[in-house]
Amino acid sequence: KNYYNEQITILKKDDEKLNDALLELSDLLGIEKANHIEIFDNSNIFGSFNVSGMVVFIDGKKNTNLYRKFKITNDKNDDYGTMREVIYRRYFRVLKDNLERPDLIIVDGGIGQVNIAREVLMELGMDIPIAGLKKDDKHSTNVLVGKYPLQEIAIKKDSDLFLLLTRMQDEVHRYTISYHKDIRSKG
Repeated sequence: KNYYNEQITILKKDDEKLNDALLELSDLLGIEKANHIEIFDNSNIFGSFNVSGMVVFIDGKKNTNLYRKFKITNDKNDDYGTMREVIYRRYFRVLKDNLERPDLIIVDGGIGQVNIAREVLMELGMDIPIAGLKKDDKHSTNVLVGKYPLQEIAIKKDSDLFLLLTRMQDEVHRYTISYHKDIRSKG
């Protein structure tokens, strides 16, 4: 009984940390809430086998049923073009099929990728907040790019928010790389 009570206490603390991290994220970005988050990542080898992946986190927990893979038609090493295509395809579909819109879109990249995603959403007439995860010279995420006008927001590496964003980024990267390997092996 003591063991189960301890486990329940641990789970409650984890949920509290998750909620605090989501509140901090929405406060930093100046948005109402960040419960439904869609995260995108691109992968290619010198422009070949271009793919993108989208993972979804609801209330800070991954929802694998909503994950999506995108085979990109552009066969160039053009990260902005890939981002433009994947964001357009995803949110055109959201409009067409009247799917649930996320509270926040996160792209794996800096100011350029965020601007491309914003342009596409404006063309579609959608108003969904977008943020980016920018990496430093050592390929380690250190800055959240967001707000309007765009700002680089430093995140403390020991915070619950940093851990949550890292987990999200690792998941979208794992998912996209896995799909990329499948496509590459078939090619």
